[in-house]
Amino acid sequence: ITEGKRILGKLLFWEEQLSADNLVACGTCHRPSSGGGDPRRAPSPGLDGVLGTPDDNFASPGVIQADATNRYEPDPAFAFNPQVTRRATPSFITGAWFPQLSWDGRFPGSFRDPLTNQVLIASGGALEDQSLRPILDAVEMGHEGRTWNEVLAKLGGVRPMALATDLPADVAAVLAGGARYPQLFAAAFGDPTITPARIAFALATYERTLVPDRAPWDEFQRGNPAAMTPNQVAGMNVFNGIGRCNLCHVPGLFSDTQFRNLGLRPLAQDGGLQETTGNLADRGRFKMPSLRNVGLRSSFLHAGGLTGFNLVLNFYAAGGGTNLDNKDPLLQPLVLTQQQRGQLTDFVLNALTDPRVQNEVSPFDRPTLLSERVPPAGFLFGPGTPGSGNRLPAMLAEVPANLGNVDFRIGVGNARGGAPVTLLLGLRAAPPGTQVNGVNINVDLGSTPLLVNLVLGGAPGVAGAGYTTLSAPLPDDPALSGIVLFAQWIVWDVGVPAGAASSRGAQIRFF
Repeated sequence: ITEGKRILGKLLFWEEQLSADNLVACGTCHRPSSGGGDPRRAPSPGLDGVLGTPDDNFASPGVIQADATNRYEPDPAFAFNPQVTRRATPSFITGAWFPQLSWDGRFPGSFRDPLTNQVLIASGGALEDQSLRPILDAVEMGHEGRTWNEVLAKLGGVRPMALATDLPADVAAVLAGGARYPQLFAAAFGDPTITPARIAFALATYERTLVPDRAPWDEFQRGNPAAMTPNQVAGMNVFNGIGRCNLCHVPGLFSDTQFRNLGLRPLAQDGGLQETTGNLADRGRFKMPSLRNVGLRSSFLHAGGLTGFNLVLNFYAAGGGTNLDNKDPLLQPLVLTQQQRGQLTDFVLNALTDPRVQNEVSPFDRPTLLSERVPPAGFLFGPGTPGSGNRLPAMLAEVPANLGNVDFRIGVGNARGGAPVTLLLGLRAAPPGTQVNGVNINVDLGSTPLLVNLVLGGAPGVAGAGYTTLSAPLPDDPALSGIVLFAQWIVWDVGVPAGAASSRGAQIRFF
């Protein structure tokens, strides 16, 4: 571990510009104050592929579906909304102590160079292996067919942390001289070459420096009898005694790092470890997570369906889930008094929480991300006008207009397939209530707006099937900073009496 790699890894972990839409960093889904997981919670369809049914999981929003050229395309389940990962986000803080990572163990510990396939770490490299997967993943941070050449070229040209505010002191210090990523890679590795392997080494180094070892339990083990309350000590005794929690959540890491089937879901919905190993004996098994800082989490287990620790206690008191095939024999019904339940809850939720993690202070400090400061769909305003099938064309304007953003785009969806469409771009918003032939207009037509004419993709004539994207890489020109444009899509829709439909307006501020 070197300081150059650590600080580079910290920047990369919180760098939203690593994503294909400039809105998702590693830290978007991994927040210290949320126990290393995601404070957000969104439904993800299960085996049936349909949202709102009993087999849904609850996990982390990622990016809107995009094709190999990073242009919007509809997802069967999420349409033009951010896709959601398949399983709940685990904590990143204790990842360094697990020989395998991911709920299904897909990162077994060896790490190969993504460009050459050369083995760089034969064992003990699960962090490096895992750290790169989300960057190219079409649900989490990337788009279909995203390549490392694309990522590396982008990273070499961006201004580090250009989207973040409230930078931690160590991050602000290393950027004070205006360093770009090539200089930061040179400081960490000896030359400015940016490679996927070096990104992985830096991210893993940062994560290995996050040691959550100052919880009350830790201080109690170091000999301070007042570090835990008598109620928490009693809860620890329940944990290690009648509760039998310690059999899987072994004190220290508070995990045995093994994979177990809790009987939570039918095997057809999620095979767990079997999907990685192909071994029938692994069906339905999932990694036992650490319980450190679990009191900061809002949902539990790999499916994210239990939203309070009392529900978790009920689950284990019943002996786990009702799906018996390959269920772990360690799961047996528990009989705890209300007092014991309260003591156990106090111990797990409070005595295992490191206050530095909870308060996000060094080394768990972080910047404020752009995605925390702006509306998820961008700055939309004004009404639109529905078209065929009473479908309102969707304005897709969530990508930030930061100078130098090579991935800037604006799109439209949920319109009549194959229809002509015009993007209005002006310097002023239209007065509220402006209409032309009954169609709501949000861009001031008197300001001589720029008109961009395109044709929607999707099945011709089908209501809601039409979509397109205008991609426009932005120059890194300070003269553009502060300019505000107002945008709106007009769909020339022959399926409605007015002959046109319109989206809501979007305010685009260059910064």
